Amino acid sequence: MNLHMRLNQLLIIVFSFSTVYLSASNVVIKGNASTFIGKEITIYNYADYVSNKKIQVGFTTVEENGSYYFEFNADDVKKVFINIEDKSAWLFVHPGEVYNINLKFDEDFNKGRIYDKQLSIIFNFPVPMELNQQVRKFNQQFDQFIADNRVLFEKRDHSIEPKLKAFKTKTLQEVENSNSEFVTNYIKYSIAATQNALDVSYIISNTNKSNNTKANIYLEYLDKKPILYNNPEYINFFKDFFKGELKELTLQIKGISISEAINDKSSFLELSKALDAYPFLQEDEFKNLFILHGLFELSKDKYFAKANIIKILTEIKTNSKYPNQKIIASNIILEINKVKFGKGSLAPDFSLKNKDNDIVSLASFKGKPIYINFWTTWSIPSQKEMKIMQSLYKKYGNKIQFISICADNDFNKMTSFINKNESYSWIFLHKGNNNHVLDDYYIATFPQYILIDKNLKIIQAPAGRPGGTAERATEKNIEKDFYDLVNNH
Repeated sequence: MNLHMRLNQLLIIVFSFSTVYLSASNVVIKGNASTFIGKEITIYNYADYVSNKKIQVGFTTVEENGSYYFEFNADDVKKVFINIEDKSAWLFVHPGEVYNINLKFDEDFNKGRIYDKQLSIIFNFPVPMELNQQVRKFNQQFDQFIADNRVLFEKRDHSIEPKLKAFKTKTLQEVENSNSEFVTNYIKYSIAATQNALDVSYIISNTNKSNNTKANIYLEYLDKKPILYNNPEYINFFKDFFKGELKELTLQIKGISISEAINDKSSFLELSKALDAYPFLQEDEFKNLFILHGLFELSKDKYFAKANIIKILTEIKTNSKYPNQKIIASNIILEINKVKFGKGSLAPDFSLKNKDNDIVSLASFKGKPIYINFWTTWSIPSQKEMKIMQSLYKKYGNKIQFISICADNDFNKMTSFINKNESYSWIFLHKGNNNHVLDDYYIATFPQYILIDKNLKIIQAPAGRPGGTAERATEKNIEKDFYDLVNNH
């Protein structure tokens, strides 16, 4: 977490904890969410912290009595995200434990929030040495430390360094007896990220020397240290520390061999050999993680061939002797291969179920402009705008294909909605058991609209809303675009 984020962090999660031991790899999250009876709770985590690919673990529904229960497999400590509608919270979970928590929503705290509404998590029977309790305590201490020393952080005279060092020593001493390597490393690398965020590149005068140099930070936190794939603070620090580093190496005289290994030879072996020239990359697993992170960055650089980068990553995915790095390589490839999304690009294809359980693909609608809306049964604007869509469908439905994609997890919620609204006679599809279609179309909120031409190319994303000017004065009404499509083609 960078310094700016830390300075602006607001903590709303109230932690308390109750634990029961399960089989070694199972985790249970259960409790009460009486504010959300009948609503879906969706659980996510990151497939890895390098690509930050978020995956849905599963979902459950809050029962009539307000209770909920969710069980899943975890092979290590995981940061999991709990979503209810457009509200979310996170916690760390440890394999083999049951987390008994209540979920609530503070209207006053979330007043004015549009896309980042936060749930409050309340754990019963707090145990001070529990993982989340310790993380919470440290986060509060660190936030307060930064707030108290804001002026020193903003100076460029190194005066914050001894204070930061003393704070690190104190907080690490406090968790010595916790028997939690995860917490110790969470603290260590949170502070490391802050040290790295300080300006370590400016010239040091003879009268005011600093130990906060790039080399010293490397020696303290990375050199000959284990790679902590499942600790987000370690990986975030690693990525920040080496941000742009592979590109910088290619700009050096001896870096020509790095560029050749990527652009000319597309060879992992040649790239690995080229990087052997650098003292900080002598350890094989560490060097390979550096390569993964660096190639991910270079995939967005026009001077490096994306196809060659993917070929090298595929070598790692197939042949690496480090299982975590195979997963990371695979996820990075997925991210790189995402279809370019925007005006003029080909709309990502999908195959989704309709209300009758038939599979329907986007490609089957080629030959006619398409207006897609992504919606949920819990979104009030979604349902309001359906009524306006109905009138638009009657007017333009013979020349424009209307498709509504339901983003609720439960298929029955879509069919129940359709049964109650029989006059909505256009195509309704369900997203299915994963969020690929939402990811492919970059859907962040509901409702959201996409306009596609007859050749399946994006015209607008997001597109105007039905009655957009009536509901929101700043948003475009889609009807003008419909008129232009129908009359100019």
